[in-house]
Amino acid sequence: MILDLIRHAATGRDDHLDGRTDPALETGSTDALCERYADLAWERVLCSPRQRAVGTAEALAGPRGLDVEPDEEWEELDFGDWDGQPLDALPMQALSAFHLDPHANPPPHGESWGHFERRIARALHRLLDEPDPVPTVVVSHGGPLRMVLSQVCGLPMAMCWGLRIDHGTRVRLRIERDGDDLWGELLELQQP
Repeated sequence: MILDLIRHAATGRDDHLDGRTDPALETGSTDALCERYADLAWERVLCSPRQRAVGTAEALAGPRGLDVEPDEEWEELDFGDWDGQPLDALPMQALSAFHLDPHANPPPHGESWGHFERRIARALHRLLDEPDPVPTVVVSHGGPLRMVLSQVCGLPMAMCWGLRIDHGTRVRLRIERDGDDLWGELLELQQP
């Protein structure tokens, strides 16, 4: 299966750790993104149910006459006590520990890394369960896009944190499955 994943358009909160916190999109932030991806022939549009992802998905789906299918599995990680906070207000040592080993150092009162891994894997497996998958785009967040790269391409998560996945970034993957194992390759990484 060929799958496109796009990080939602800008909210103006690049300096915040927004997971379940759901700021609105900046006015006009989907315009360039829609123009950039106008020639891509998707037949299905899935997204996180957060308004910033739904708004981006609707902007992409509208010109194609497609419905948007929100799916909770594609939500960003719940950062618990850190959610919605400015990055410079967070304890740098704890944030660094989280990035180095998210299993051992999850955000306080947040979603466990194992739960996050499992729900992204479930979302991918559901797509692969379809007998005749159509060209699909998933509009989500930076965390899920990195998790997909880790799960499908076998990249260590520490390497995925090092990838710039800005608002509007598109990742195209070829994804295959052998039993319960996912594998594939990165076909394209397009930055805005």
